[in-house]
Amino acid sequence: MANKIRFGYLTAEAFKGLVRHRIVIVPSIATIFLCSFLLIASLSALRFAISMSSHSASLYRVEAFLFEPPAAGTADSLTRIMLGFEGVQSLVYVSKEEALSEFKKSFPEEMLYLVDGNPLPASFRIQIRPSSQNLKNLSDLCEKISAFAEVSAVQSPIEWVQKWESFKWHFFVVPIFLAALMLGILWLIMSNAMRLTLISRKELVENIKYSGGTPFFIQFPFVLEGLLQGFIGSFAAVILWKFLENSLLRMFPVALEFIPDSLVVCVLAMAFIAVSEALVSFVVVRKFLVKGI
Repeated sequence: MANKIRFGYLTAEAFKGLVRHRIVIVPSIATIFLCSFLLIASLSALRFAISMSSHSASLYRVEAFLFEPPAAGTADSLTRIMLGFEGVQSLVYVSKEEALSEFKKSFPEEMLYLVDGNPLPASFRIQIRPSSQNLKNLSDLCEKISAFAEVSAVQSPIEWVQKWESFKWHFFVVPIFLAALMLGILWLIMSNAMRLTLISRKELVENIKYSGGTPFFIQFPFVLEGLLQGFIGSFAAVILWKFLENSLLRMFPVALEFIPDSLVVCVLAMAFIAVSEALVSFVVVRKFLVKGI
């Protein structure tokens, strides 16, 4: 029963501390909110970069159009040769009939009413394996396939691949740098805010310490205060981020295919910041009890 009373008292003291020392704590929470928002934005951008990287695999493909549908033996021979090229993961033969069927699924049939018969050529669709997905391998493969007498044209999104490869590292480096920067700033802010709180209550803490108060009795309110500060600041940042994200997705629904839901990132960031604030509070108060400010 006594333990329950003491725990309730310590918890009440933590909440009272937030109100009593609001001059120090409110700016701290505001700064945690801003840094948390930027941290969530950086992590979401990093997750978006990973998502874009997985989608970019579809760019590393080649479609070889044929003059005429090859005989069975010729098709098998071409398939074996192309599958033997370095970096080729898979190859699919698309007949004229299959090409026409796919065209009708994507476009209205009226687009073909002036054309007699089936104007679409047969083709080979080639996908490059992930370990070989780079601009050089894609270009080399296009050149090799273009050399076949049966091939009338080769199609591949080389220009898009070139743009992606020249820019993709920015998708990863910038969010990682910003996330690391925000974490460093957060820890510095948390540490300084807790030191200021301790300074304002220095005499009270020392009196409790010399009166026989246990380290747990002294540390618990500060740790709980830190946990609450981290939670309040990061929770407000999550609310703002989700509001902006949902507004953006309502305006551009097509982005749903490329932008993964950031709820997991938000929850993890919120938990990490709250626990980090509590940990920083514990370390700062413990250091004070051992060495003083």
